Amino acid sequence: MNEQIQLDILTPQGSVYSAAVDSLLVPTEQGPLEISPGYTKLLTAISPAAVLRVTKNGKHLYFAIFGGVLQVRFGGDSQIYTEEINDGYSIDMARAIAARDRNLDLIAKKEEGTNIALAQAKLAKAAARISAKSLSEGKE
Repeated sequence: MNEQIQLDILTPQGSVYSAAVDSLLVPTEQGPLEISPGYTKLLTAISPAAVLRVTKNGKHLYFAIFGGVLQVRFGGDSQIYTEEINDGYSIDMARAIAARDRNLDLIAKKEEGTNIALAQAKLAKAAARISAKSLSEGKE
């Protein structure tokens, strides 16, 4: 029998993903954390801009995720609460690359009045989207 766990991903707009999955690899602030059947209870913060990997029926699904909280119940059933998450397949690669390049340029120029911290945060988001899209398409 193939054991699975229930995964629910929720945003303020509602549920964006709900399914029985084999496992998930969550980018936490302490490093990647793999959740699988039989896992113990846990509550932890998710990295501000990274890639979430969900394995369902032996296939990987990738999401660009931007912070939030992972709650795991005894046995592995998990909920992810996040403000923003993008399915790797639905990401517009050209737009993500343009955002990356725009913010790299802002950081490199270091012009007066430029919010470098904001540009770095936007760069991290663009990089997460590019990675999730590339992984979804099997390019990495």
